[in-house]
Amino acid sequence: MIAEEKGISRVEADEEAAIGIDSHVQAAKHQSRTHLSFRKVQPVDVHVKELVVRVDTVPPIWQSSPSLLWDRLRRKTKGEPLKTVLDGVTAAMPSGSLTAIIGGSGSGKTSLLNVLAGRMNTGRVKISGSATFNGHDNINSVRSAYVMQQDVLIPTLTVRETLQYSADLRLPPPTTHDERQNVVNNVILELGLKECADTRIGTTTHKGCSGGEKRRTSIGVQMLSNPSVLFCDEPTTGLDATSAFQVIKTLKALARDGRTVIVSIHAPRSEIWGLFDQVILLSRGSVLYSGPVDMALSHFEECGHSIPAFVNPAEFLIDLAAYDNRSEESEFFSRERIEKLQRAWRESPNNRLLDEKASSQNRGIASEKAYQSITPQKGASFGQQFRVLTARTMKMTVRDPMGMTASLFEAIGMAVMNGWVYLRLDRSLAGIRSRQGSLYTASSLNGYLILLYEVFRLTTDIQLFDRERNEGVIPVYVRWIKWMTYTFYVFGALCANEFIGPSGPPEGQFYDCPFSDDPSDPYCKEYTGRFILETLGLPSNWIWRPMVALVGFITLFFGAAYLILQFRKVDMDIAQSRSSEGDLSAGKEKFVARLPDKSHHVSIRLDNYALEIQKRRIGKRGIESRRLRILRPISAEFRPGQLNVIMGPSGSGKTSLLCSIARRLHGSIGTRYHLSGQMLYNSSVPSENVIRAVSSFVTQDDDALMPSLTVRESLQFAAGLRLPSWMSKEEKNRRAEDILLKMGLKDCADNLIGSDLIKGISGGEKRRVTIAIQILTDPKVLLLDEPTSGLDAFTATSIIDALNGLAAEGRTLILTIHQARSDLFHYFSNILLLARGGHLVYAGKGSEMLPHFKQLGYPCPEATNPADFVLDLITIDLQEKGREDASRKRVQRLISGWEQNPVELTRQTSVISTPAELGSLKRKMSPFHLMYPLVLRRSAINLRRQPHLLVARTMQVIGIAIILTLFFAPLKKNYESVQSRMGFIQQLAAMYFVGMLQCIAIYPYERDVFYREESDNCYSVEAFILQYTSLELPFEIASSLIFGVVAAFAVRLESSVKMLFILAFNCFCIVSCGESLGIMFCTLFSHVGFSVNITSVLLSISTVLGGVLSLNVPAVLQAFNHLSPIKYSVSNLAPYAMTGQVFTCTNAQRLPNGNCPIETGEQVLMLYNQDDKDPAINVMALGLVAIGYRLVAYLLLKAMRSHGISKSIWIGLSKSSKKPQA
Repeated sequence: MIAEEKGISRVEADEEAAIGIDSHVQAAKHQSRTHLSFRKVQPVDVHVKELVVRVDTVPPIWQSSPSLLWDRLRRKTKGEPLKTVLDGVTAAMPSGSLTAIIGGSGSGKTSLLNVLAGRMNTGRVKISGSATFNGHDNINSVRSAYVMQQDVLIPTLTVRETLQYSADLRLPPPTTHDERQNVVNNVILELGLKECADTRIGTTTHKGCSGGEKRRTSIGVQMLSNPSVLFCDEPTTGLDATSAFQVIKTLKALARDGRTVIVSIHAPRSEIWGLFDQVILLSRGSVLYSGPVDMALSHFEECGHSIPAFVNPAEFLIDLAAYDNRSEESEFFSRERIEKLQRAWRESPNNRLLDEKASSQNRGIASEKAYQSITPQKGASFGQQFRVLTARTMKMTVRDPMGMTASLFEAIGMAVMNGWVYLRLDRSLAGIRSRQGSLYTASSLNGYLILLYEVFRLTTDIQLFDRERNEGVIPVYVRWIKWMTYTFYVFGALCANEFIGPSGPPEGQFYDCPFSDDPSDPYCKEYTGRFILETLGLPSNWIWRPMVALVGFITLFFGAAYLILQFRKVDMDIAQSRSSEGDLSAGKEKFVARLPDKSHHVSIRLDNYALEIQKRRIGKRGIESRRLRILRPISAEFRPGQLNVIMGPSGSGKTSLLCSIARRLHGSIGTRYHLSGQMLYNSSVPSENVIRAVSSFVTQDDDALMPSLTVRESLQFAAGLRLPSWMSKEEKNRRAEDILLKMGLKDCADNLIGSDLIKGISGGEKRRVTIAIQILTDPKVLLLDEPTSGLDAFTATSIIDALNGLAAEGRTLILTIHQARSDLFHYFSNILLLARGGHLVYAGKGSEMLPHFKQLGYPCPEATNPADFVLDLITIDLQEKGREDASRKRVQRLISGWEQNPVELTRQTSVISTPAELGSLKRKMSPFHLMYPLVLRRSAINLRRQPHLLVARTMQVIGIAIILTLFFAPLKKNYESVQSRMGFIQQLAAMYFVGMLQCIAIYPYERDVFYREESDNCYSVEAFILQYTSLELPFEIASSLIFGVVAAFAVRLESSVKMLFILAFNCFCIVSCGESLGIMFCTLFSHVGFSVNITSVLLSISTVLGGVLSLNVPAVLQAFNHLSPIKYSVSNLAPYAMTGQVFTCTNAQRLPNGNCPIETGEQVLMLYNQDDKDPAINVMALGLVAIGYRLVAYLLLKAMRSHGISKSIWIGLSKSSKKPQA
């Protein structure tokens, strides 16, 4: 009726809504030639024969537990050390075909793809059998590309720029610039990236493209290399159903032009199945079928497994190949079924015929292709690569304001501070020493700061490259090392230039001698430049020679970097593997439905609920702001006891809506979120405290899990932190065990969570653990962002089953979902449908959604998945102008159609901050004496099981101690040793940087975990900072004591127990201050590189002002210097180390009166202005500064978690900026 009233022809509507399987397959098979204007490629046939892959499951020694290490020493191992990942895989993938590798979790899909792509070359993997490309067993003999599961993209570039730079690097000559630009535009259209083409990629903190848009951009980058063989690992993960179909359709078009496209895929929709040419079905590494798609179903029908009507063929096959672990009986039957299917395929004539046909075809085609006149494709020239990479790096640098600001602050700040500190130096002995300090600072410290930042920057940029690439007082035994350090040449050239000059007199510069104005006067010897250089052990004619050496160093470093990056290939590594693969927890959930009268239900209503984001930036007219609409006004209701699902294409605002409901949208200095309308809990407006108390939020990733804890440990610690304090430890552990059984996690309870370096539980099990932690407190509202993303069909079904069981217990569950298989749709009791731009298309019962669209003239075909149908319906097709216009009109029609059917919400509103019915459900944070030991023990276990973090905590101080010993031990008592002794004291300032580096290695990750758990009201800032400090102290005390022993007795600064403890205390306090300063800036700024730069500049200034490098510090800086631990360290170590010392000298160094220039330690203290310092007072002051630094770090973290700082700054900016424009 509505369609007729709007003047829409029923026939036209039916034609437009024909989005069923037949129309999709026909469109894919008979569409006009693809838009993509790539040049022709060499056709490549891929043939795999009897491929076997075995992995060593024994972890490396540095990851072994003490008990396992003891067993290995006794040569006792438990179980079979080798696990078979792929078992006798045989398959043929001819050129011009699209091959799908399907199977459940742990079936070996990614392993097969990695072996074919040559990305699993490691000593822990044993490979037998063959994989050939046109008869050659080397993947490098053909042009190939690999699309990873992770999106490694530059966040500051737009989608168009990312693709354009990739095209300039990847498309080989003789393609022209216009051709490359045309290909980029066509790729943007093909992948549906038109609307976000000029949007930056973005990060989690600086939002840009959606997850689906990033995924499609990654695929586009690899498409631009125009390979003969394209490998894609889960290319549709994170995409909505329509985008996934468009991506596979584009891959099909590439295959049609002669390429060999091989994809692993976990849950293809039914329309995608018709696009595949070949399929390989795996189950725990064994092949159940490999061959043409159109023969697959008939093969399994012969085996006694016929596909039911209206069932997705891919889902049917994946279910056949899945091990059902829900009970011993079902596991037995599924194992028996799979073993029969394995035997049936091995004995199948199709398997033997396929093998023979592929072998002969491979030989024939290989010889035939030898005569084809396809010009071999070359890579971009060096000049082209240099131009493109330079332009890209420049743009990245300019668009990284934090990194740019930090670099400029570092350069300008250090220049200004050094100029100020060493301004107008006199020409006395103290001035001469200050000049040496200034030149030392210029030669070493500035370069070190750049090194720090570049190391951090390259740790992120190297991921992008890897993707594109796979695509005189020194002991004799170390004296020669100085010739290998660039700082020796820089310092030597600067000193020669300052103290001698390019064409200076033989004796060099002559400074203010109080005895005579004659530089040849023996009393004035130590005031001449030549004498100064001789005491420093530097040649006097050293200006141009070091500059030549420095050019050589630059060439050497870049050459070494080139060789390493060129020949060190990054492969898929196996850090640790458990003996059994797959999701052992799938389907083992146990739920008990509660009686309604025992459940506290929470119904959530949205009334004209809208979201806008306001961004501020510094423009030409000062501070400018603009508002972007994320969600248009939404009216909907989410009911308890049901699954409430939010669906929509990428960029529709699903995650933003979920985060706003959970109150997890926190603004920053430049960003502010504005909510309008109302959100009602049981017809009441809840306070934010109530919302956070009764709801739990499950993020899309599982980053909050600690990788080195087991599943059981994770739940037990979470129970201890989240459950009320009146429960005993035994009751909390029992509750954790109940939840563990409820979520079906029993079989993996004692396995590590795992990370990129530690192989742990499967993705589906990680999802369950994350959900289990959130339901420990029995929340009334559970919000989940993409709980099935990246999971295979069987595991995804199991997760939805688990969520449905949780909802049946009386909770209100709201989840977003991208791709839902057809047999899950009946679980969706309530559906909220969003179109791109945050427009509401439907909000109501799931059973009434299809009738609503049918009433508008869009009936759903019977053989189509309803979830896929509605997503196709509300997605704008950006691949072609005509289809784009038609789809925009359709979507606008659907939006208008829903606006005419508003939801009638009850207007019974009572603004109560903590309503009685909700206030009773609030949970309080556990008291400090309970939470602190738990958090400390958890972090200690996690740290103990990660050896690289233990090394970061302990070996830096010990390493510096060893290096200083090599260069200083033993300190002598001659004239030159004066400089060495004060130099050794100055080197303690390096411990300031050690503290910061230890913080950078550990604190950012711990901070992120804390932020998430603090949002769940698990524990306080006080508990976090105290456990971090408690875990830090033992390592710092132990390493500082070792440093004290080495410095006192090996270096012989002063061989006494008293000096040992003084040195250890100084080392400990300086390291602690460096770590505290790192905590402060990593708390203030999430950009770690910016934090490193700012912190390094402050540490460098403190080093210069310490009292050894600069002896005439201006009064203003001297006042600020009282905040620096280096000042107090030098002021106590110098008196303790120098008092009572007697120094000798050579006859050539003696003054005319026969005395040495410096004979006692007291003279040294006078020279360095340390003669009036009370060492005991300075030791006490150093300890107080260390405590004060940590207190400031705590207060800063406390203030940041109250979100008060950014709010105050925002209000201040609002007063000074113009009125924002919508």
